[in-house]
Amino acid sequence: MFKRTKVTDGTATGQVGFRKKSKVPGVMITQYIEKLPEGKSHPDFTRKPIALTIQEGKFAFFKAIVTGDPKPTVVWSRNNGDVSDPARYQSKYDPNSNEHTFEMPHVKPDQADTYKCFAKNEYGQAMVTVVLNVIEVGFKMTKAPQQQAEVANCNFKKVLKRRSKVVPKAEEPEKKEGEIDPKFWELLMSADKKDYERICAEFGVTDFRWMLKKLNEMKREREEEQAEFVKNLSDLKPIHINADGTASFELEFDLLDPSSSIYLYKDGEMIPYTKELGDKMKHCLRKVGRKYIFSMRDLMPEDAGFYQLDVEDVNMFSTDFKMVDFLVKIQEVKAMEREDAVFECVISAPLSKLMWFGKNMPLEQGDKYDIEVSEDKLIHRLVVKDCMVVDKGIYAACAGIKSCNAWLVVEADKGAPKGKKSARKTTRAGGSGTDLQKVAQEQQQKLDKEREERKEKIKAAREAAAEAAAAEEPEKTADSGAGKDKGAAVEVERIDKTSVAATTTVAGDSGSGHSAGKASGGAKQDGSHADAGGGHSAGKASGGARKDGSIADAGGGHSAGKASGGAKQDGSHADAGGGHSAGKASGGAKQDGSPADAGGGHSAGKASGGAKQDGSHADAGGGHSAGKASGGAKQDGSHADAGGGHSAGKASGGAKQDGSHADAGGGHSAGKASGGAKQDGSHADAGGHSAGKASGGAKQDGSHADAGGGHSAGKASGGAKQDGSPADAGGGHSAEEASGGSRQDGSLADAGGGHSAGKASGGAKQDGSLADAGGEPGITSGLSDILATRGQPAELTVKMNTDCDGAWFKDGEPLKSGGGISITKDANIHKLTIHSCRDTDSGLLRFVSGDLSTEGRITVGDVPEFDEDDLHKFSKPVIVRVGQNAAFKMPFQPQESLTVSWFKDGTELKDGGGVKIVREPNHSRLLLRDCLRSDTGEIKIQLKNPFGAVEATSQLIVLDRPGPPEGPVETVETTSSVIEIKWNPPKDDGGSAVTNYIIERQERGHSLWTKLGDVSAEKTSFRDRNVTHGKKYSYRIYAENPQGLSDSLETADSIMAGIMILSGPPGKPKVVSTSKTCINLTWTPPEDDKGVPIIGYQVEKRKKDTNQWLALNAINEPIEDVNYAVKDVTEGAEYEFRVSAINESGAGDASPPSAMACAKNPNMRPCFKDPEDFLVVRAGNSVRVKISYEAEPPPHITWLKDDEPIAPWINVINTEGMSQLVIPSSKRSDSAIYTIKAKNSVGEAFFDVEVRVTDEPKCPGPVELEQTVYGKVAVSWVPSPDQELDDRLYYVVSQHDSNTRMWKTVADRLFANTYTAHNILPGIEYHFRVYAKNDMGLSDPSQSPTWGANSNRVPISSNGVSSMEISFERPPSILVPLKVHTPPKGYQLYMTCAVRGCPTPNVSWYLNNTCINSDKNYYITNSCGVCSMYILRVRENDGGEYRVVAVNSLGKAECSTKLTVRD
Repeated sequence: MFKRTKVTDGTATGQVGFRKKSKVPGVMITQYIEKLPEGKSHPDFTRKPIALTIQEGKFAFFKAIVTGDPKPTVVWSRNNGDVSDPARYQSKYDPNSNEHTFEMPHVKPDQADTYKCFAKNEYGQAMVTVVLNVIEVGFKMTKAPQQQAEVANCNFKKVLKRRSKVVPKAEEPEKKEGEIDPKFWELLMSADKKDYERICAEFGVTDFRWMLKKLNEMKREREEEQAEFVKNLSDLKPIHINADGTASFELEFDLLDPSSSIYLYKDGEMIPYTKELGDKMKHCLRKVGRKYIFSMRDLMPEDAGFYQLDVEDVNMFSTDFKMVDFLVKIQEVKAMEREDAVFECVISAPLSKLMWFGKNMPLEQGDKYDIEVSEDKLIHRLVVKDCMVVDKGIYAACAGIKSCNAWLVVEADKGAPKGKKSARKTTRAGGSGTDLQKVAQEQQQKLDKEREERKEKIKAAREAAAEAAAAEEPEKTADSGAGKDKGAAVEVERIDKTSVAATTTVAGDSGSGHSAGKASGGAKQDGSHADAGGGHSAGKASGGARKDGSIADAGGGHSAGKASGGAKQDGSHADAGGGHSAGKASGGAKQDGSPADAGGGHSAGKASGGAKQDGSHADAGGGHSAGKASGGAKQDGSHADAGGGHSAGKASGGAKQDGSHADAGGGHSAGKASGGAKQDGSHADAGGHSAGKASGGAKQDGSHADAGGGHSAGKASGGAKQDGSPADAGGGHSAEEASGGSRQDGSLADAGGGHSAGKASGGAKQDGSLADAGGEPGITSGLSDILATRGQPAELTVKMNTDCDGAWFKDGEPLKSGGGISITKDANIHKLTIHSCRDTDSGLLRFVSGDLSTEGRITVGDVPEFDEDDLHKFSKPVIVRVGQNAAFKMPFQPQESLTVSWFKDGTELKDGGGVKIVREPNHSRLLLRDCLRSDTGEIKIQLKNPFGAVEATSQLIVLDRPGPPEGPVETVETTSSVIEIKWNPPKDDGGSAVTNYIIERQERGHSLWTKLGDVSAEKTSFRDRNVTHGKKYSYRIYAENPQGLSDSLETADSIMAGIMILSGPPGKPKVVSTSKTCINLTWTPPEDDKGVPIIGYQVEKRKKDTNQWLALNAINEPIEDVNYAVKDVTEGAEYEFRVSAINESGAGDASPPSAMACAKNPNMRPCFKDPEDFLVVRAGNSVRVKISYEAEPPPHITWLKDDEPIAPWINVINTEGMSQLVIPSSKRSDSAIYTIKAKNSVGEAFFDVEVRVTDEPKCPGPVELEQTVYGKVAVSWVPSPDQELDDRLYYVVSQHDSNTRMWKTVADRLFANTYTAHNILPGIEYHFRVYAKNDMGLSDPSQSPTWGANSNRVPISSNGVSSMEISFERPPSILVPLKVHTPPKGYQLYMTCAVRGCPTPNVSWYLNNTCINSDKNYYITNSCGVCSMYILRVRENDGGEYRVVAVNSLGKAECSTKLTVRD
């Protein structure tokens, strides 16, 4: 009973609350009234919410089930905040499951709090609290840059983060040569001292004195930090693999503040965990008392790493989880009994201990097992000592999630003495059979070599960098390029270090640096190096690597050496344009392996464009060269633009996609600047400054491109357009003629805008008219609605027909570049680029140019995604049996416009029939009812929204019985003793491998199928060695797997064993003798055995008046002799018999039938079978004397009593073979000797039975006491009235004294009416009881008078002699001798006699002069001179002379009697 406490909080005014205890821990109940009405109850929780630790952005929810009458209302709240916002908090109730749910979609860190759930009705209230922890996305162990910024802003709360030196791999700084990994110190501070040497060896530390000194300093600092949050930190156990396949580590401590947060990290990155839902998440942290246990389930190779546990920002424990593999696995061991067995294995990495298992039980070092590990910790060995047969089984070695197993087979020692143990053997059995030491040495050398190679690689890279810097130093003075521009400096890239990633997709140029070495761009976000343009270097300026490993643009650098572009994503080299070099500036290869643009470079040599994606060379434009600047080939093999280059030679455009040459415009040349061909084969704009001729190249339609904008002393003419017309030549300055080219309709194009000393005329339009030299602005390509993925870039483009300005607006607000948005304009193309889309970027975008405008809506969202833990759990196959239901469940984050579809083997599943699909806001379930084997296949779930789709796959495996083995059954061999058959495995194994085949056989002519045995799944044949020559057999084969037996494969026809050769008939059987239970036969062997030995005979019988012959023995159980006793007969029936000879082919022809024989006994004199000759019955009970006899013919039965005819009331019941005498109610007078007399024509027989009718005896008469001598009292009594009627009656005497106050038997089996009591002491009162006893039991006692201190004492006269001179010593004497006994055989017997003497004589019993004191067949006692011997059942050899000899120091006395045993 619980103590009731009155409370006032939570109750209504005027109410008194009573605290109640719930069956669910953690629930507080307040009852408003003391006694509840009948049938009513206060609220209570049957399922309370469970604490949750979840990642930011996930779907968090609590569930609770409450009871109470009337039905309670449920309210949710939080300690530090409001839950009224429906967008963040939603309360739901499911009436079917009675679950109250509190949901928080897209949970955020500020929602981490303690939540309360209240259930109320009019009789009370129940309340429970639950904690929600939220892990911030992207939170790392070390955020140094952010911390510095926070310090600058005086925001110290955010600065107080972990101080661990272990950071994620992506943020690891470059490790200097000789620098020790921070993990080394973290491991040492959490390890035992015995592990210091191993950890030092692993990290290559050899200076132990320095290590210990520094470790002690670090420990002191760490302990001071830990003391701020915890106390009593102890029992640190490193991570290990458990027997259930999980990994765990544990430690003990007490939190100073229970609200302190506990974090878990793997390789520096925070990992989410749960405290109670161990089956819902991969990682779990449980608290048991003071102990904190971290565990992982579903171990995978990627789970290996460095794990740490922190309280707030202080590390408490660090441990390293390693995954190893088996290079050499343990092998099967066959050992003799009492021999040692050895299992050996080699692992890939040093490990101090493996987990060994024997027959699914973990093994430890002890008397039975030795676990050995080599010095290098690569070789592990298990020794099973003193193997016995019970040690047989499967043994396994486990190293993390890797394991191997093998059998131990123990063979019994056949040479051992029978019933004794064999001697202990000193030999060992087993081992791997390979040189483990050699394998381990090779692995160790491999590990050392890898370590040394890493060191050598770093060393070689540093030396190469130093040599390159030294070699390029003299080339500083070779810089002879004209117009060197100042660029940005480029940082020297380390060979052994990955470049620092940028926060945007493309990083900016690493300009403004001056270096005497090599200038390269840093790595961009995709792994590429940033542009190294604008750098001044005396060495080589090359572009860094991009995401695909390509080198970024090296353009804009000044170098006395070579400026080449690095490789781009496809392995191509980036643009090397803009570099100043005295050597050669060439573009690297682009995606297709083409060299990149070499444009913009200043060189005294040759500046040529590299090949682009299609193998073309990149633009070489913008380069200053004293040589030749030509454009490289573009995607179609064309050469890129060579425009913008200053050259003393020739600047020509390269070919574009269609083979045309690229624009050579913008180049200054003393030679010729001509436009290359464009996609249509046209030549590109030459637009350059040239002293020669600037002509437009042909466009897509074969026309020549515009040559406008070029300054030339020669002729500037427009090329032909798509319709063959020449392009516009407007805007060109020429001393010659500027004429418009023809348009698609053959008209000449406008020549407007050109400055010329010649003629400017407009081109013809499509209709033949002349076109205007100018046009109205218009939008040729406007905006449309688009969908953008969160975090990805988005681009909106507007094309105008003329070059004009415009403005961008979002939801009516003007937009400018900045804040993640770039607005660019390229001639008549306007672009708005959002670098990383966010939710705030959604809205209506509008572009306005003058009076023209276009608009489109951008919507930002996410592609659906699955949680990694849920995806890993879903990917595991679902295995069910046929007829069972298969269930799949996949959680996901709630989203709008989300479509969930389920597929099986690519076919979409619909709800209905045996398919049940349930869609919830945060998950979907698929239920397949009553699965069939054909349902096995791939199950896929697809989440789809307007932004994309995501899929997750699993496998459904339906287990069933295997299909029948494939036939037909082939007969491999058939002989007189063997039939061998063969079959093929089943097509369908039922989803699990076939374990074995079961073979059954049926003999032709029989209906019974007999199981012959089974064979393993690898064997598809069977040899039947138990066949009979000449017999035919049918076989059927079943395949078996763990699910059951398949249908059978049966042979089409019966198979005969060998060739049949049958023997001739034996001689006619003769009847030797008959009885009612047996007929004995004999016969002679056959005269013709056909040359085949006879192995036995088969006997058949036929009953008279029937036609059916019945075999008395099977053919495979032949009768080897020529005689046989037929016992399967019916008394009085007549039979005839025949015999067949059996050889290896079977039974031959039958003999002629014998003469008819009747199953009856021959005439015989009566005889009695095992009769009982003595019977004792209690008076009043019935007497039944049963006598069995044998006689032929049946005899006449007569009963006599004491040789007189029996009385009429005595019944005699005669049946076949037995006679029974019955006295319904017996009296003592019925005691007599009864004789049975059986007589027939052959003779007669007699038998006597003694019947004794008795009853419990009457009590003896009065008891008298008399003292004859001092210390002895003579007890006498009047005999019982039954003494004369029952010669088996005797007396029992019990004694009681005032000292002990207990009755004890002092004499038994007394046939006299007196007894002498000894050791009667003065001053003590004595009482005696006398009982009469016979075969029926005891009578009532006769009580004696009290014998006291002054009663019935005989005065003793001293006659003047001192009492000290009286001597009581006397020789032995027989007081009561033995009686003669003649008991019946099997009856019990008592013999008694009385002996006295002082000192007490030693009594011995003799039978025929042989001492029987130690014989267990006789129970001998001696109580106060009454010597008794008891025989439980008298035997014939118990008859003879019995003698009792009593001997003491004064003499000897003896008496004897004879015992005669009656039959």
